[in-house]
Amino acid sequence: MSLINDALKQARQSQQPNPPSGQPPLRPVEPVPHRVVDWFLPLAVVALAGVAAFFIGLALARHKPATVAKAPELSAARPAMPATVVPPSAVRATNASAASNTVAAAPSVSGMKLQGVVYGEKSWAIVDGKTVYVGDSVGGFRVKAISENGITLESPDGSDQKLGLGE
Repeated sequence: MSLINDALKQARQSQQPNPPSGQPPLRPVEPVPHRVVDWFLPLAVVALAGVAAFFIGLALARHKPATVAKAPELSAARPAMPATVVPPSAVRATNASAASNTVAAAPSVSGMKLQGVVYGEKSWAIVDGKTVYVGDSVGGFRVKAISENGITLESPDGSDQKLGLGE
């Protein structure tokens, strides 16, 4: 123990006293009283957020989502519709001739443009800016099938025509 005391004594004697510096000591910081201006910025931010939420809600209330018409599902179990019989007394005579020289032109896919295909579990395509699913009709045709690179359209006379991407 005396060795420790001797070492401490020597350390005290070897230390030079620190002269006081010429600078005055630092003063403690006093809290600044809160002013009304300090609350203005947070209040303005909250007010702007409220106004933005109001206008977004107003815009969403006016927005009507696009509805997609679903194609009727065909079932083999559903009975066929009975044919309508028109009695002869209901038919009116007209002056028009029974035969006509005009030939009805079948619709053509040449004017249509396939713009995109989403192929998957529920495939759909974009034809002339209109979203179509299997069973929908577009330009007088019924969409029969949708493949990865095109769609198959069924014309009113029952023939199939294909429309591919980039055609």
